[in-house]
Amino acid sequence: MPNKKYEHGREREYRLMAKLRKEGWFCIRSSGSHTPIDIIALKRGSIRFIQSKKTGYLSPQERKEKEDLERELGIEIEVL
Repeated sequence: MPNKKYEHGREREYRLMAKLRKEGWFCIRSSGSHTPIDIIALKRGSIRFIQSKKTGYLSPQERKEKEDLERELGIEIEVL
């Protein structure tokens, strides 16, 4: 059974995806990935890579992983 922290994070991701879908985005959730990308949102000609964070705070380790992946792939990961 998932812990409360996981459940709250998952609920937040679902709410964010619902909001994005209302704006016309097609969303894919990376469940249980433990990577800097929680949601990939697609809309004609655009791709958004999103990490969902309640407060927007990233630990130093999370920030490093995010920046390393951004650099490696040449992308920007939004923290929402």
